[in-house]
Amino acid sequence: MSETIKQTRDAAGSAATFSRTSFERSAPAPSADPSPGADAARNRQRKGWIVLFAMLFCGIIVIMNQFKVPTFMGALMHDFGTDPGTTGWLMSVIAVAGIITAFPSAFLLNRFGPKRVGLVGLAFMVAGCAVGASSHSFAQLIAGRVLEGIGVAMMGVVATTVISMYFPREKAGLPMGIWNLWYVVGSTLAYNIGVPVALALTGDPNNWHAWWWFSDVLALVSFVVFALFVSVPHAGRGVAAKRERETGEKQHRPAAILLEGFKVKRMWLFGLGFCFLMFTSLSVLTWVPTYVQGVELERMLAEGMDLAAAQAQAGVSGGSMASLGFAASIPMALVTAFLLGRFQTLKARNVMVIIAGFCAFFYVGAFLVPYEYLPAYLVLLGLESGWTSGVVWSMVPVTMPKRVTMPVGMAIIIFFQGISNLLCTPVVGYIIGEAQVWTNVAPLCAVTAAVGTVLWIAYVAMKPPVFEEDESEGGQADEITAAMEDRLPAA
Repeated sequence: MSETIKQTRDAAGSAATFSRTSFERSAPAPSADPSPGADAARNRQRKGWIVLFAMLFCGIIVIMNQFKVPTFMGALMHDFGTDPGTTGWLMSVIAVAGIITAFPSAFLLNRFGPKRVGLVGLAFMVAGCAVGASSHSFAQLIAGRVLEGIGVAMMGVVATTVISMYFPREKAGLPMGIWNLWYVVGSTLAYNIGVPVALALTGDPNNWHAWWWFSDVLALVSFVVFALFVSVPHAGRGVAAKRERETGEKQHRPAAILLEGFKVKRMWLFGLGFCFLMFTSLSVLTWVPTYVQGVELERMLAEGMDLAAAQAQAGVSGGSMASLGFAASIPMALVTAFLLGRFQTLKARNVMVIIAGFCAFFYVGAFLVPYEYLPAYLVLLGLESGWTSGVVWSMVPVTMPKRVTMPVGMAIIIFFQGISNLLCTPVVGYIIGEAQVWTNVAPLCAVTAAVGTVLWIAYVAMKPPVFEEDESEGGQADEITAAMEDRLPAA
């Protein structure tokens, strides 16, 4: 039986019901004339690409700020006199805000619309960077990171929701795959330009204040870009708005429908599996700069290099080598985006999910391979990371039965991502200890990868949803579009 979207209507013109295992829409007859609705849908998607790339730029800056700590981990430990476990909370505390903010962001998005919520999130990012850049105590720096975490959570929920409003479910794979670049490009930039920026601005490769201020300027630029270029489809074009005009009765209330998203068990199962697999990857990628800096500093000092010069060079080496993984994930993210656009059946998507789960076991060997092979191994891990992150974002639209509940699905992903960020860095920091026994990370990664993979296998085995909303007649902007746009100025 072919896995294609089947649209059926009764005599009263009820909404279309989608088959459980499909994404591909039957093409219209060649002789059919283009309808105004089809033209509007194409125009909406063209505008959607502009909005997508504007959000991608903002997202890259947001993630760059999230990952600006690892390359300066050594300098921060020195300045504040903290151990690896305590300093690791600078990465984890940003997740606390994400955990707290994720679900409220979904409801705020429905109340105030994605434009306002996105701008507020970026404003928190700008404020957080400024607080951190001007801090001279560890507590103040922590407070700045909390503000930044709110921005990260809001951006994740807003961006993916806006994408789902512009692109129909079966065509959202490619845009979601492209959006996935926010994570891999942002983290790659953070690992590559942090130390060089500090060196260029102050002459001191350990001056993390300069890196924080530079990041703050970029966050302000992203705020302006979001304000100018990001919008959502015009009001009154959603299915709910059309039905209100026809019946004179109010349709679905966003807050009430949004609660239905919390009942989707498959989404929670998928998010929990993602949490364990994210923990696995962060156990390695977050700590690779510190590991490389330690090895390189010891080598350079043994060769008789001056301490200050050795520290500067080791800092650059740590960031550059760590970025190999993130850099390699960029082309893989593009490949994944292409495949997501090419293979639109649930069966194909589920195969991609299973592959991503098993590939997480590669992280077990990161600190076990001989150091000279680490660069090549990090490239391998980068390919895995690009594949997995692309698959994760694309599965939300095909897991939530109603498009209007997609913000909840995105919030679930952000929530579990925050859990993994919160626990991973300090847990790994305490495991390696002040003696920095890096081989202790391997068994931890093995356990978390196994649990995450089993959860994703269970997710694939569960019965998929019936997609309920009508996506025909230019219905890419449906109930949530009408609800949001009634509160926003037209783009």
